[in-house]
Amino acid sequence: MHLDARALAVAAGLLFSFVASGSAADAPADGEPRAWGFLASIETPNEFQAFLDETMERLLASDASLRKQQVRVSVIQLPVFGRPQQAGWHGDSPVYPASVVKFVYLMAAFAWRDRGELEIDPAFDRALRNMIYQSSNRATQTVMRRLTGTQAGPPLDAKAYPEFRKRRHRVRDWLEDLGIDDLHAVHPTYDGGGDLYGRDLQFLEDRTVDGSLPNQTGPYFNRLAMTADDTARLLALLAKDLALAPATSAEVRERMIRDPRKQPYLARRIAGGTDLREDIEVYSKTGTWGPIYADAGILRHASGEQLVVAAFIEGRPAYRGSFIAKLTRALVQKALPPPKTREDSAN
Repeated sequence: MHLDARALAVAAGLLFSFVASGSAADAPADGEPRAWGFLASIETPNEFQAFLDETMERLLASDASLRKQQVRVSVIQLPVFGRPQQAGWHGDSPVYPASVVKFVYLMAAFAWRDRGELEIDPAFDRALRNMIYQSSNRATQTVMRRLTGTQAGPPLDAKAYPEFRKRRHRVRDWLEDLGIDDLHAVHPTYDGGGDLYGRDLQFLEDRTVDGSLPNQTGPYFNRLAMTADDTARLLALLAKDLALAPATSAEVRERMIRDPRKQPYLARRIAGGTDLREDIEVYSKTGTWGPIYADAGILRHASGEQLVVAAFIEGRPAYRGSFIAKLTRALVQKALPPPKTREDSAN
């Protein structure tokens, strides 16, 4: 689309922001203008930012290990009525996302399916589930190759490589069409031990690719990179059914449901910060690799109020503490309705 079309879509989206429910049925038919318009409607109020700043300072003061880390956070309130509100803590700083990027590929797979470009057959469905629930890197490689129409193999010659390079940008191109500019989602994730070789390594070592993780000294110049701000904004689109059709969004969220009772390691992540409240569902994707400890997800209250949280912690020695759960707990108390008491239930 041309810039003037985008501008008109954003203007239409500002009108959308005053539609109380924000439901997809009330929005324009074209998904991209709806997404642009919604993103343009996000406010950054001083009061919400002040609350996040105070919360971050308190949590940092109480956690010596956390103070040694680079912490990036972005939070979006999604009220049933009114405009979305975002606050951040170094949320515009790119970071290697580890396995958090896998939810992006999950969304893309369903977008491709709805466009008639990909079939989610039983084998591919297993790969998607393994990618999200088990966080399998091998499954992610399978998904990325299907999304981009590429194959693993030896390095490519100067004639064939540009087409491979172009294809590996397909997910990032789709994100940019939605108005999400700071998610450099162009690689799968790897286990090491020989699964990174040939043309995959050739692409990872390509220092001419724009948007990769900054300040890389090599050899992996073209690394995955995400900001907490745009991670949260993409999840907000998923929460509001604006990146995908409503039924498709629900399918994606179902794949991302988190329950610490079934996955105990989640006690220190976003899902753990809800304290197992029955009135809150969590859809998220964690990431853990070397110096990275991360989580990004949607919290949906039974009332329809929603909250998006994206948190990336980076440092050595690696952090594996409970900061993400504590942050989530504070945000839930601030932004979502309190749990019902027995007296409330009786009434």
